[in-house]
Amino acid sequence: MSKAHKVAIVLALIVLVALGVSLIRGWSPLAVAAGQAQSLESDTLFFVSGPQPSIQRVSASEPKRLTEQAVSVATEDIQIDTMMCDIAGLHSSPNGYWMAVEVGCEASVHTLVMEVATGEVHSVGESFFLSWAPDGDSFLVRAGHLGESAVLLVDAKNGRSQQVDTPPFTYDAAFSPDGKRIVYAITQGLGFGSEVWTMDRNGRNKEQIVYAPAHIIAFPRWSPTGDSIAFIRMADSNIPFTVGELVLTDGEGRNEQVIAPADAGHGYPPVWSPDGKQVAFVIRENVEDSAADIATSYLESNIYLVDSASGSVQAVTRFEGALTEAPAWSPDGAWLVFSTDAGGVADVWLVEVASSELQQITRDANARHPVWVAGGK
Repeated sequence: MSKAHKVAIVLALIVLVALGVSLIRGWSPLAVAAGQAQSLESDTLFFVSGPQPSIQRVSASEPKRLTEQAVSVATEDIQIDTMMCDIAGLHSSPNGYWMAVEVGCEASVHTLVMEVATGEVHSVGESFFLSWAPDGDSFLVRAGHLGESAVLLVDAKNGRSQQVDTPPFTYDAAFSPDGKRIVYAITQGLGFGSEVWTMDRNGRNKEQIVYAPAHIIAFPRWSPTGDSIAFIRMADSNIPFTVGELVLTDGEGRNEQVIAPADAGHGYPPVWSPDGKQVAFVIRENVEDSAADIATSYLESNIYLVDSASGSVQAVTRFEGALTEAPAWSPDGAWLVFSTDAGGVADVWLVEVASSELQQITRDANARHPVWVAGGK
């Protein structure tokens, strides 16, 4: 990374505060150095709610009883000037210690890291969150503009980073389940298509596994067992929101299988179940509505599941005329949490995978970006 890029990242921290992001009590350097991050005592749901975005949490050790509990128990708020910024996503770490928080501002995107047990937050700076490493204590971000960007591996405990040996046109990257390999996607821009490569963690043994001159490959992700890769393939065009397709391959990127149409362009990744047997994904229902090609507010969608062994697909939700999005698995793989505006306002819901039983968790809360964090680790 050039000196100019490093300076830009430092300046981004100043800009982040100026735009209205108020960090919650800076982490104690001694606590961070001693690695004293702790997990929650029980499984917990986190989500964003309210017009003035704040992160909320509720104990979810007994999902069937969630509708009986008051879900307005909030963590300390991340104060954001909504004229400029919004919380654009939450990403829980595999070890249950951390939460990556995406903050979208008018002209930039930033990554924050929150310790889930305390609500304490620090900023990584202007960057796009990509994915967590399997150890749960480090994660990948992309810093800089495409063509001049760098993928960085950031230590959640102390904020230190090191550059990953990916090309400057890399727009996504993720680890293999054992942490030894990285899959990454590159493009030189609109009309150039994309490629997907794998490499060792140290940058050696690079191998191209997908060449897509007419498509953009989004969110290539290994299964938890490492024997499959899922991704969204969409046409390389100037239509911002389109219909792509969910694709599964083996763990080496071979034996490609097109599963089903999938929403593309809104940033909904395929989400593997903890046991690697199923993938949750979002399907656009109003395919013929051209307004939904250019504006998120027109999207009508539902959540579907595919069995990775048989390729069979089933609907998990069947809302009509609603934006249903952001599925996330419970730690035991028995439930999916998601958000939908089927009631007119976005709220968090649960569905039991085996029975398809639905539960509405929040009501008129403008609740979105739900994630499940495993406790007791």
